[in-house]
Amino acid sequence: MLKQKKKTTGRKRIEIKKLEKEANKQVTFSKRRAGMFKKASELCILCNAHVAIIVFSPADKLFCFGEPSTEAVVERYLKGAPDFEPMKSSERKKPVSCEEHNRKYEEAMKALELEKKNKADVEGFAKVWGRGEWWNEEIHEMSVEQLEQFLVAIYELRSRLLQRAAEIMMMHGML
Repeated sequence: MLKQKKKTTGRKRIEIKKLEKEANKQVTFSKRRAGMFKKASELCILCNAHVAIIVFSPADKLFCFGEPSTEAVVERYLKGAPDFEPMKSSERKKPVSCEEHNRKYEEAMKALELEKKNKADVEGFAKVWGRGEWWNEEIHEMSVEQLEQFLVAIYELRSRLLQRAAEIMMMHGML
C-alpha cells in the first residue's frame, strides 16, 4: 500500500489590502510582528545597526524592539545625535523590556475592568435598596426575600473585599 501525501496549497502571496475581519487582523499582526522583529534583529547582528521598532497592535497593545535599546535609539533620534552618548552611571536605568510594558498594561487593564465591575455592582446595590446606603437598612423591617438579597449582597461584598485586599497586598509585596 502506498501512502498518498496530503496535497496542500502551500505558502501563497496575498494581496496587500486592509483586512476586514478582526480575528484575521490579530493573527496577521502577530505573525508579521514576529517576522519584522526577527528581521530587525538580523539587521542588528549582520550590520551592527541600531534599530528601534515601536508598534501598537489592533488591540492597542504596545510591542517594541530595540538594539541597544528602544529608549536609547529613540533618544538618539530625538536629539539628532550622530552617535550614542555614553551614559553616566547615575543616569542609567535598568532597561524595561517590552514584555514588562505589556505585563503592566495587562495588569492595568484588568484592574480597570475590575473597578468597572465593582462600580456596576455598587450601582446595582444602590438601585436594589433605593439609595446608596443599603447596609444601613433596618433589618427588622425587611421581608424574607429582602433579607435573602441582603445576605447575598453582604457575602458578595465580603468576597470582593477579601479579593481586593489580597490584590493590594500582592502589588505591594506584602504576601
